[in-house]
Amino acid sequence: MLEEISKLKKELLPLFGNERGEFLRSLKYYVYLYCEINEDNKRLPVYIGQGKGDRCLSHLNNLEDLSSSKNKKMRSLILEKRLSIDVLAYGVDKKTALAIESACIDLMGIDNLENLVRGQGDNFKRMPLNQLTNLKMQKTIEIDKNHRGVAILINTDYTPNMGDLELFEITRGIWPKSQKSVAEKRNAKFAYATHKGVIKEIYEIYEWVPAGTQQYFTRILNPERLAKCPFEFVGRKAPDELRNLYLGKIIKRERSFGNTFIPVGYD
Repeated sequence: MLEEISKLKKELLPLFGNERGEFLRSLKYYVYLYCEINEDNKRLPVYIGQGKGDRCLSHLNNLEDLSSSKNKKMRSLILEKRLSIDVLAYGVDKKTALAIESACIDLMGIDNLENLVRGQGDNFKRMPLNQLTNLKMQKTIEIDKNHRGVAILINTDYTPNMGDLELFEITRGIWPKSQKSVAEKRNAKFAYATHKGVIKEIYEIYEWVPAGTQQYFTRILNPERLAKCPFEFVGRKAPDELRNLYLGKIIKRERSFGNTFIPVGYD
């Protein structure tokens, strides 16, 4: 169990030495969520806390006391590789962090969390801890030419608790001819679903088809938008070898200047 916990800590906070200290200090006080990752890759909060430094990792220590339901839950999720940590708010003072923590516990309902008590009382951006690490430390990654494609900016529609199907459906469509042309002209192989610069998922593009050709399960296509945006792509998740290279990283790309599709991986 200790080996699994140590590995998880390194995955959640992949920084060491001075970089680790600099990152944690930059957060000041923050509010964090322990999340259960379900079968659809949704991140369901199971515990909400606040603090500074590496407080968010402290709940991974001393999990031997099995009289605690929280410890039982954490151990189970660690062994099943379904535990992660999101940061909901950062860069605030202690009073503000306590207020946010309290509001979040009330919103979720304490009966739905492993918290024993309620809380006490523009950096409110929930995202996985390792992705926030890349964002705060400005760690960008350049797409290799063999993985060339388009970064599809999903800033408007994305929410942090989206599952795999929801994320795919807001990425694959629906798009105007001008955006489709960007992908086709460059013979884009992959679509990088990108939110605030962070790569959330990567899809192989098989072909472009008229919008509505494929069924949508998590969204209703607006007829007015459909008239202006008559295309979508057929595809699926990229191979794990490629996803492991880029997911959660900050993509190095040109400025969008209002465009939703940005070519990446081209000279």
